Amino acid sequence: MIILTISVTIYGFDLREVNKTTCSNEFKSVNVLIYEGEATSTDSVEGLIYCLEQAQQNNPNLEFNYTTTDVINSDVLSGQDVLVISGGDIELLFNDPSINPGDIKKFVEDGNGYMGICAGAYAASNYNGEYGSGWGISPNIDCNYTDADGLIPLTITSYGINTLKYSSGRIEPCTFIPSTTDTVTLPSFPVSNTPGLYKKGKYTPMAIYAENETGLADYAAILDDTRGSGRIILSGPHPELDPAKPELVARMILWASKKI
Repeated sequence: MIILTISVTIYGFDLREVNKTTCSNEFKSVNVLIYEGEATSTDSVEGLIYCLEQAQQNNPNLEFNYTTTDVINSDVLSGQDVLVISGGDIELLFNDPSINPGDIKKFVEDGNGYMGICAGAYAASNYNGEYGSGWGISPNIDCNYTDADGLIPLTITSYGINTLKYSSGRIEPCTFIPSTTDTVTLPSFPVSNTPGLYKKGKYTPMAIYAENETGLADYAAILDDTRGSGRIILSGPHPELDPAKPELVARMILWASKKI
């Protein structure tokens, strides 16, 4: 596996002027379904809810309509924009009879989004190991099991910054100016048996690990993918756990829902 960074140069116009006439900072509401079953961590689910509420408080232009569920099938997914599965026990998650992976695949293929964190990333990937097999929701993302544990920094790549329209402060895509070189390093992401995410061949991650001695240097921290007309974003580290990163969580969900 080869990790690449990419750059894009745009000539002939001022993106700030284009944004003024074609962009709106007001987002349509996003319907978010959060899995809260036996396999999930209560702290992780509560962290997601905290991040969504905090992001809305900090950004009055955002509206997340979130629901929790311990069952995932086509009926429950109907009317949702993004499904989020976060941290928990991967063996229980792989074998949860209340989850229909085929319905999740169809949900994404039809143009909706999936966001997986830690256990949710294992489940969506093509992982195949001692704890079971992933559901293959993401056609191109593989992962290996790791015993990495603790708090580590990660770096959002220029690709991640441009894709998520990441910047400090409020989430206002109309004022975002793309960069071909900027990166942002964020401290203190909790990891616990985090998945080592990668794609076969050449690929560009949204985020990478900022420290080499963790055993994660060969893996991506955050990767994106598509299935049909839907979007998938997987994170090994926990942006929803203390110290939480509400604006990053919000941007990941907004991207998965095609709002940015």
